[in-house]
Amino acid sequence: MVHSSLTGPGCYPGLRLPEVACNLPRVAVKSGGDGGRRSVVDGRRERWRSHRAARRAEFVDAALRSLARTGPELRVDQVAAEAGVSKPVLYRQFTDKADLLAALHERATAIFAGRLAPALAPAAASPNALIRGAVDAFFSVLDDHPDLYRLVSRTLPTGPGREGSGLRQGRTLAAATLTQLFDEYLHAFGADTRDAAPLAQAVVGMVQQSAEWWLETRATGRGASVDFLTRAVWDVVDGALRRQGIELDPELPVSTEEFLTSAGRRTPDEER
Repeated sequence: MVHSSLTGPGCYPGLRLPEVACNLPRVAVKSGGDGGRRSVVDGRRERWRSHRAARRAEFVDAALRSLARTGPELRVDQVAAEAGVSKPVLYRQFTDKADLLAALHERATAIFAGRLAPALAPAAASPNALIRGAVDAFFSVLDDHPDLYRLVSRTLPTGPGREGSGLRQGRTLAAATLTQLFDEYLHAFGADTRDAAPLAQAVVGMVQQSAEWWLETRATGRGASVDFLTRAVWDVVDGALRRQGIELDPELPVSTEEFLTSAGRRTPDEER
C-alpha cells in the first residue's frame, strides 16, 4: 500500500480525509485566450450557472424540510409546496424526480463528509478521542437528518457518475479514511499494513449497523450508544494491534510523526 498524508486535497484543506472526499461534482474553468478573447464561458453564462446552483440548493433545502415533516418518501409536489413554488418551476432546475433524488444523495454525502472531517482533524489525538469523534459524527447525521438517511439508504441515484453518491459514497468515504489512518499508524509501528483495509471495513460495518439499529429503536440514548461503540471499536482495533505485538493506551495521544522520528524512520510524506 502506498503511504500518503491524510491532509485533505483542497476540498477540505488541512483535514484528515482521503481523495475520495473530493469526488463530488466540480466545474473546471480554463483561463487564457488568443488576442484577448477568453476561453472560459462568458460572464452571463457563469452567472446563470451560479444562479442555477443556488436555486437547486434552495430546493434541496426545501426537500430536507419536507422529509423532516412528512417522512422518508420523496414527493415532488410536497417539495414544491415547501419551497413555495409550483412543480413546473421546480422542474426548471431538475430534469425529473430522479435528478432531485440524486441531489439529495449528494447532499447526504456532503453532510457526512462535513461532520467526519473535523472529527478526524486533530493530528495527535488519543485513539479513543478519534474513535468517539468519528462515531458521534455519524450518529449526529442520523440524529439531525433521520429521514434523509432513511431515504438514501433505501434508494440508489441514477445517471452518469451518480452511482457512488449518498449512503454508498458515505461508506466508501469512511472506509477509505479509516484505511489510510490505520495504514499510517501500522506503518509507523513497523507492523503489517495489510490489516488496514479489512480492519477499516469491519469498523465501518459495525458502526453503521449499530447506528441504524439505534435510529429505529432508540433503545439507548445517543451518548450511551456512542460510548459503547467507542469501547467496541477500540476492542477490535486493540485486538488487531496486539496480534502484531503492539500495545497502546487508548487515552494517550499518538503521533505517527513523533514515533517515526524517535525510531529514526522516515514519515510517509518523506517517503513519497
